[in-house]
Amino acid sequence: MTAISSVRQLTEEHRLAQTALASRAAVQVLDGWQSLIQPRRLEDTTPRWLGESLDTIIASRTRSRDLAGAYLRLHRALNTETTLPPYQAEPAAEVITLGELRQDFADLAEIDLDPAGDDGLEVTVEDDFTWPDEDPEDLDAAARTALVVTGPVHARQRLAEAERATTAGRLDDVDFLDELDALMRAAGATAAAAADREALRGGRDLLHRASAADPRTVGWARVTDADPCAWCAMLASRGAVYRSRAAAEVKGRAGRNTPSVDPEDLERYHNQCHCQVVPIYSRTGWLPEQGRAFRELWDEATDGHTGQDAINAYRRAIEARRRRARSRGTSLA
Repeated sequence: MTAISSVRQLTEEHRLAQTALASRAAVQVLDGWQSLIQPRRLEDTTPRWLGESLDTIIASRTRSRDLAGAYLRLHRALNTETTLPPYQAEPAAEVITLGELRQDFADLAEIDLDPAGDDGLEVTVEDDFTWPDEDPEDLDAAARTALVVTGPVHARQRLAEAERATTAGRLDDVDFLDELDALMRAAGATAAAAADREALRGGRDLLHRASAADPRTVGWARVTDADPCAWCAMLASRGAVYRSRAAAEVKGRAGRNTPSVDPEDLERYHNQCHCQVVPIYSRTGWLPEQGRAFRELWDEATDGHTGQDAINAYRRAIEARRRRARSRGTSLA
């Protein structure tokens, strides 16, 4: 059973649910690669794999979007005591309880929910908000390109290299067969990683565009998984990137040697990145709790450094902390 009594708990449950959803999509795409793709018949066997993989991503992307909508409604309610109308087209009541919002999220996140003391609290629904439409054609095109480039194109390039390295590329050559097996595994893994990212695109797209259309949102912040890369950890350490320059002019919050963060950077995700961007409704909530440790490490690691030198020093500090965490069986974040 799970209790969702704070914004932090909600955000972590949302991140975990989105990660699980994307991981299932990646496994399906990889299973299809292993069962359908034949290295000597790439042109013939790719279309079926690509079609089934796109179907998997589209279905997962829809679930990701629905989950993000439920998260955003509950997240806004916990922060502002007001919420948005239902994401799916249905009549909106003037009020809804926190308990109902929690249950809506829990159903989509596939978690069992513990009751909370404020479940009966009524929240006003601001019905003048319109959820942004999805652009399925653009999203489908991005997913198709990602799958083709990371899967068949990657395999074809590696196959040509292997054939040249073994002179004739004979199918009875043990070294060539070993190389062939390794390159096909690698191509399948990169395609699965791309599917993971494309599945999450639905929820990420909705969160960004819906919160950007919400006048209550003053900024956004990055929330990472437990083992982020140095770039994602740096973004998380920055705290909020504000909607307007005026809102961002808050003294004493930037930290030492802090590079500016382009708002577009918050929306950039690499393969197997399970970060989420969360809306901020108040300048007093400029840095989510999870980012504080990354901010402290930034200040410590970059003392005496500026610019790119500071970023490089932070990267080295993150990698050192990661090695220590793994040796102890703990997480980085």
